[in-house]
Amino acid sequence: MPNSITTPLSGNIAYRNAGIIKAIGPHGENIAVGKIEYEHFDDESFQYIISPFWDIVGGLPSSLFGGIPGINMDKRKKSYYRANYVPVFISERTPSKNREDLWELLESVGLDYYDQLEWLIRTPMRAANDNLMVERMRDTKEIFEYTRLNNGIHRLQYDDEVVVESLRDFGQTSGSFAINFAKVLTAGADIRVLSENKLYSAAERTILIPLVIEQFYIATRERKQLHDQGIQYAKHSGKYKGRPKAKVDEQKFRDAYLKFKTKQINILEAMRLAEVPSRSTFYRRVGELAL
Repeated sequence: MPNSITTPLSGNIAYRNAGIIKAIGPHGENIAVGKIEYEHFDDESFQYIISPFWDIVGGLPSSLFGGIPGINMDKRKKSYYRANYVPVFISERTPSKNREDLWELLESVGLDYYDQLEWLIRTPMRAANDNLMVERMRDTKEIFEYTRLNNGIHRLQYDDEVVVESLRDFGQTSGSFAINFAKVLTAGADIRVLSENKLYSAAERTILIPLVIEQFYIATRERKQLHDQGIQYAKHSGKYKGRPKAKVDEQKFRDAYLKFKTKQINILEAMRLAEVPSRSTFYRRVGELAL
C-alpha cells in the first residue's frame, strides 16, 4: 500500500542527478540493471527514483544479479519512489552526514558539497555484499556505428543505438559473436541491422539475453583456457615472467589496515586509503606483511 515514503513528489525541481546501476560480472563485464535518479525540489523536499531495466534483469541468472537492495523487485514496478528518504541502496554504500571524516571523503572524489548519489557515481567502489556500482548517466541518447566503437564499447548506455550492416559484424566466430553481441545487449542499447531493415530493442532483448548470456560464458571460459594454456607454454619455454606486482605504499597500507582492523572504517574505505585496486590485493598484502 502506498505511503508518504513511496508516493511520488511533484513540484519545481531545483536539482537533478542520475546514474546507471550496473552489475559487475566475474569477467569484469558491466551489465546495466537499472537507473537511479535524485530530484531536489525548491521547497527542500527530495526523492530518489529507482527504475529497473526489466528487459535485461529478467534474463540474468541469480548468480549474476540478486536484485537491487531496498526495493521489492517481486512487484515488478516500472519505478520505485523514496520521498524524503534515502533508500537502502544509497545509504549502505555512501558516507552519512554524521561521519567525522565526511569532508575528507567528499574531497577525495573532488566534491565540495554533500550529494550521496554524486559521491557514489564518482567512486569505483562497491558495497561489500553485492556486485553493483553506479555510473553517470548521460542526458541524451547516442547512436554508434559498431565498427567505430572499437574498445569504447563501455561508453554505451541504456537506450543508445548501435548500427551494423549485418549481425556478422559482431564477430566472425561463434565465440567472438557471443561476447560482443552480449556486451551490447546487456548495456541496454538498441541494435539496428541495416541489411535486415530491423531494430532489435527492448522486446528482443528480453528473449535474447538468456540465450546470449549462456553463450557469452561458454566463449569466455574457452578464451581463458586458451590464455592459460599459452601462459603454461610460455612458462615452460622460460618466456613468461608474470604480471608485475602493483606498488603499494607500505606505511599507507599499515595505517589503513589498522583503521580497518579496529573497525574505524570498512574494507572499501581501507582499500581507498591504501590505494589498492581489489579486495584480493588488500588481503594478499596483509599476508605478505604478516599483519
